[in-house]
Amino acid sequence: MTDTTTVGTLDLYRQLADLQRESDRLRVAVAVRLAYEDAVAQHDELGKGWADPRNADAIRREAAEYLSGRRTVPPPVSSVELIAHARRRIEVLGRLVEAGVEEAAEGVVEAEAELADELRKIEATGCAFCSIAAGIAPATVVRDWGDVLAIRPRGGVNEGHLLVIPRTHVEDAGADPKVSGRTMECATELMAEHSAANIITSKGAAATQTVHHLHIHVVPRTTGDGLPLPWTPQHAARQDGGNQ
Repeated sequence: MTDTTTVGTLDLYRQLADLQRESDRLRVAVAVRLAYEDAVAQHDELGKGWADPRNADAIRREAAEYLSGRRTVPPPVSSVELIAHARRRIEVLGRLVEAGVEEAAEGVVEAEAELADELRKIEATGCAFCSIAAGIAPATVVRDWGDVLAIRPRGGVNEGHLLVIPRTHVEDAGADPKVSGRTMECATELMAEHSAANIITSKGAAATQTVHHLHIHVVPRTTGDGLPLPWTPQHAARQDGGNQ
C-alpha cells in the first residue's frame, strides 16, 4: 500500500516535471524571439551602413526568411507570462524544500530573482493594466480566462460595467489582431449574459483612449437609463439644430 506521504511526493515530482517542460518551452521561445530581434537589428544597421559589409549577404538572407514568410515571426514572451511561471516555480520548488529536498532551495532563490527582475520591468513601464495583470496593482477580478481578465473599473458608469484586458501588453485594438480577437472573444462572452449592452474600445487620444493598453468596455444597458455614448452629445446637438 502506498502511504499519503509517498503519493504527495510523487505528485510534487510530477508537478516539477511539468514545470521543467514549461521552463524549456519558455527558454526556447525567448531565444527564438531574441534571434529574430537580432536579425532585424542587424538588417537595420546594414541599411544605415553600420554593419560589417562582409556579413551583408548573410544578414539579408536571414532577414528575407522573415520578410518572405518562409520563417514565422516569433511572438514576444510577455513579462506577465514569465512572472506567472516564476511564481509557479517558487510554489512547487518551495514545497519540495519543505518535503526535505534541499537541492530545490537554489531553484527557489533563482526563481525569486527572476520574479523580482520581471516585476521591476512591469513597474518601469508605468502601465496600470500590466500591473494589474501581473498582480502588482489591486483590482476586482470578475473573470479570469488565463490570458485575459475582466475587472471592475474604478468609477464605472454603472454597476455592471466591466473592463476586459489581455495579460499581454498591446497598445490598442489595432496593434495585434490575434490578441485583440481573443480579448473580444472574452468580451462577447460577458456581453451574452445581458439582454442589452455596449462594447466599446478606443485607439488614440483623439478617440478618448487614456490608458494605452488594450481594454474593452462591456456596459450593460436598460431602457431609459440615460447613459450617453461618447458621441451622444454631438448627435443630440445635431438633432436640436435640425429641429430649430
